[in-house]
Amino acid sequence: KQMRKLFLFLTLFMWVSAASPTSAAGIAIIVNVKNPTEDLSVLDLKNIYNVRLSRFGDNSPIILSYQPGENEVSQQFFDLVVGRTMTQLNRFWATKIFSGRMLRPMKFTDDQLVIQWISENINGIGYIDQKNLTADVRQIATISY
Repeated sequence: KQMRKLFLFLTLFMWVSAASPTSAAGIAIIVNVKNPTEDLSVLDLKNIYNVRLSRFGDNSPIILSYQPGENEVSQQFFDLVVGRTMTQLNRFWATKIFSGRMLRPMKFTDDQLVIQWISENINGIGYIDQKNLTADVRQIATISY
């Protein structure tokens, strides 16, 4: 009888844990709290980071931020959304910067620096580990992995 209770408890615990929103890893796409953009699709994000889309819906310029490629969240973001490695993207961005088609993206070493920069720049966009999200920025999309 006790084994049955233990089995039911463990089954319920595992079910609740799986249903918990914190159980899945996710990437939060963030903007400044004053940025009027409500949401972006994965295709929008791909176009933004591949410099096919350079303005928000209100026609304000988009200023990109990113984190180093060895960061797990960056690896997932570039694999799932952008479709290029960090090396490929840096080469691609260099040609766009040289031709005047984009501003140099802002590079940050951790989520807290991205949050701080986005909170001070209304046209900034970035990504962080969803578990590090704060009220200083606004999440407009989530990428689950």
